[in-house]
Amino acid sequence: MVLYLTRDEIDKMCEDALREAKFLPDKPATIKIDQFIESYFKCNLDFGTDLGADVMGFTFFSPKGAPVIVGVSPTLCDGTQVNDRRVRTTLAHEAGHCLIHPILFMPDIDTSSLFGTNVDVKNRRILCRKQDFEGGQRYDGRWWEFQANCAIGGFLLPTQLFRTACEKFLVPVGSLGMKEIPLGMRETAARELSGVFDVNPKVVTIRMNNLFPASRQQEL
Repeated sequence: MVLYLTRDEIDKMCEDALREAKFLPDKPATIKIDQFIESYFKCNLDFGTDLGADVMGFTFFSPKGAPVIVGVSPTLCDGTQVNDRRVRTTLAHEAGHCLIHPILFMPDIDTSSLFGTNVDVKNRRILCRKQDFEGGQRYDGRWWEFQANCAIGGFLLPTQLFRTACEKFLVPVGSLGMKEIPLGMRETAARELSGVFDVNPKVVTIRMNNLFPASRQQEL
């Protein structure tokens, strides 16, 4: 079993869920991802369970496939801004699993042979390790982690809100009315927008590269 979803489809799923739960702001702002998870998925948050040095986040599912616990490693909960934002990113990643992957844990569906060690079908849990986040949104064959990483942008930087926030950095390119964020402005944009959405600049850069990729003209 493989769930085929495009980035655009994942973005829409995330935005629809935020809107339905009334956690989608009218203008660019921080998404309250912790409250969204508790409200929309009706599950508990766990910030105190350590499942190993490399486990950054985890999701446990019920025997019927519903998410029941979303957790973040206590090693990230040190009160620093960088790690506070990593907590938010980890929660958004796990929310992606909650939104997209319950079917993998539903009764009478044997998926135990399809995954690597981070998906424990027998115990109905996904353990997300540091390396699962480090690839950003690059596909490495583990489609479930690729999809959860795409959901980070979908939940924390919803498409239309992010496009609106980027407007001040856009400049016309060519004769067709296209607009891009110049390479020389991308670092500044990442720093400023990280404050708007309360994420680390790397997360903004990944989102920016997906929604506003640099043209070949910029790269020359």
